[in-house]
Amino acid sequence: MVTVRSDEERVLSIINFFKDYKFYILSVVLVITISVGGYFFSERVKSNQILAAKVLYEDWEVTSVQEDREELFQNLTENYSDTGYSHLALLKKGSDLAKENNLVESIDVFYQLKENSDGFFGNEFLNFISKINIARLELSMKNFEKALLMLESINTNEVNPTVKILIGDALFGSQRYDLAKKAYFEALELSQINEEKAIIKSKLNQLEIEQ
Repeated sequence: MVTVRSDEERVLSIINFFKDYKFYILSVVLVITISVGGYFFSERVKSNQILAAKVLYEDWEVTSVQEDREELFQNLTENYSDTGYSHLALLKKGSDLAKENNLVESIDVFYQLKENSDGFFGNEFLNFISKINIARLELSMKNFEKALLMLESINTNEVNPTVKILIGDALFGSQRYDLAKKAYFEALELSQINEEKAIIKSKLNQLEIEQ
């Protein structure tokens, strides 16, 4: 036999449900409220940080007084280290130092860029660029093992002919000729640029001479 419940009984059952579980319901509502409020607060803080970093970056670019530039750079890269403007400043300074042949200082800057752009919320592209630049600089100073370690830390999904060529150079420099040849051939297979292929073939010819 089907029991037909009156509207009054339905209302009463709902009231009883809320009485029995009011603590849990209020807890869920509170958690959702805090989460939503925290999200909007976090987004506002992030937006303000990006705006402040933009102002600092623009000031740093146009300021000609070296002492002021250093102060702006330090403020930008230390206090706004997770912003794109900080990353761009590190990339530019690291590149400028390398052009001036200040290799050790340049490596330090690129290491800072690598650390700041690393992680789940980091910038994959700039992190990749920083690792490539570190490897190039280490190779230029004949620090072959350091260069190799940096190149091997690159995500396999990002491996391209340039990475393979640099790995080959690091192995060549450390006299691991068979592994260097393997890396160069892998680079040759990946490359689609004639000029790049010519460079790789030149390296392979040089490797044959050394062996």
